[in-house]
Amino acid sequence: MRERMYEEHHPESPVVECVWQARATKDERYLVEAVEYWDLWFAREQDGSLLAGLSGPSLGHRWIRSTVGEQSWGVQLKAHVVLPGVSKQLLLGGEQQLVVEERRVVIAQHAVPFPEFGDLEAFTDRLLELDVLRGDDEVRRMLSGDDAGYSERHRQRRVRAATGLTRKQIAQLARAREAYALLLQGVPPVECAARCGFADQAHLTRSLRVFHGRTPAQVLSGQGWRNPSIPRPGGMMH
Repeated sequence: MRERMYEEHHPESPVVECVWQARATKDERYLVEAVEYWDLWFAREQDGSLLAGLSGPSLGHRWIRSTVGEQSWGVQLKAHVVLPGVSKQLLLGGEQQLVVEERRVVIAQHAVPFPEFGDLEAFTDRLLELDVLRGDDEVRRMLSGDDAGYSERHRQRRVRAATGLTRKQIAQLARAREAYALLLQGVPPVECAARCGFADQAHLTRSLRVFHGRTPAQVLSGQGWRNPSIPRPGGMMH
């Protein structure tokens, strides 16, 4: 039996990168890769207790532990999505646990029904309606390359304020993710390095070690299986 059951879905949405769910079938620790996205996660412990939290982007991989029977699910938000009043820079590499009471989760002073996995897209839409979440269209255009008319200083300041990262850091994460995906398809490291814009294979190896905690050889050998990128408090599964 696999140690973990996991699935994810990438909806056609201007604000959602993916929704995911996982369940641990044994006590284990898992590798979590670096990611530029912000995440809202939800979990149910073995005793039925409900947890929720908001995780910031990360520039380095990390290890977390799961306990058999734990269930978790969440929504990964695109980099240009912000929660007014909460700084992604302050949450860089960390998280903020949210209050859960009477099957409601409190976000930005709004108590909204605690969502199950199938509710996540509608839950995100509701947060947008309440202005708990807000898409920064200017930053979205900048990240897509449509940044004509903006000074470099303005672009850097706006992207950093909205995402907690610089545009260079976001590009590095995206490039490492692209290379990782190609390696999973069996593309040789030398070809991956060339196709993804790395200076050479050594540069690719350094990048994957930092962001994904694996070398190209480990990915190709099957040791680089993808994990959802959500850290959990108290050793919870991601």
